[in-house]
Amino acid sequence: MTDSSSNSSCLPRLGICEVCAAKEALYACPKCEVKTCCLACVQIHKKELACDGQRDRTKFVPLNQMTATEFMSDYCFLEEATRFTEARKSDRSKRFTHDSSNNRGLSVPQHRLRTAAYWRNIRLELLLPNFSKHKENTTYFDWKLRRIFWRVEWLFVNVPTEENDDSQAEAVARFVDARCHEDETLADLALKYVDLQQETALNHRKRLARHQTAGIGQLSFWLRAEGVPRSARHCYALEAVTPLGTNLAGKTVIEFPTIYVSYEPKPPLGLEAIESGTA
Repeated sequence: MTDSSSNSSCLPRLGICEVCAAKEALYACPKCEVKTCCLACVQIHKKELACDGQRDRTKFVPLNQMTATEFMSDYCFLEEATRFTEARKSDRSKRFTHDSSNNRGLSVPQHRLRTAAYWRNIRLELLLPNFSKHKENTTYFDWKLRRIFWRVEWLFVNVPTEENDDSQAEAVARFVDARCHEDETLADLALKYVDLQQETALNHRKRLARHQTAGIGQLSFWLRAEGVPRSARHCYALEAVTPLGTNLAGKTVIEFPTIYVSYEPKPPLGLEAIESGTA
């Protein structure tokens, strides 16, 4: 009886190292609970198991299996969450994620831009300053000319994928024009991507070959629908020979318009065409 008790007391507390199986384990990984004896074994186990050694603080642990360590860890986690929330409340750029009036903090140029769009029957929505789309927007209203110069995002659809792309789906070529005069037609604005006599078209001849083969007269233009139910599935048909500003009339634009360009007469990417003013 004494021998058995003395033998049990001599057994290693954590057992034998699970990496080298030669020495007594001294450490237990907080995440995967692998027992190791030294720094070398710790590094081996991290490399082979792709383990970062950090306990998963959101992992579910049954109440009857929780120890004082788990309780203290959860308490610290809640404290950190509270500090994070309080810090966000004091950060002015994070205080609002939605502005119902959409007039908070607008500068004079932005207010003039929205007013000019309103008189053109365009519902222009400007996001808060901390949104990336707002930071990218270069649309402005020229007070002297009384004209809006729009930032336009062009998405040429059904573009061949790159040779090293394993995706089966057709790719989309994205281009951005920082200043597009509202009185220019879509055909004139997109001509530089299709006319091979222009440098932009030549530089992207491989990706835009199908659109350039079709020619500017055969291209169809579609405006991404915004401000309507299920907007991600809808688009508006645009007229190539109509000015940009006229095409945007009666529609909602968030910061700047996104226009799909296709060499097929049907809506691109499985989208459904809707009429202006559809609710």
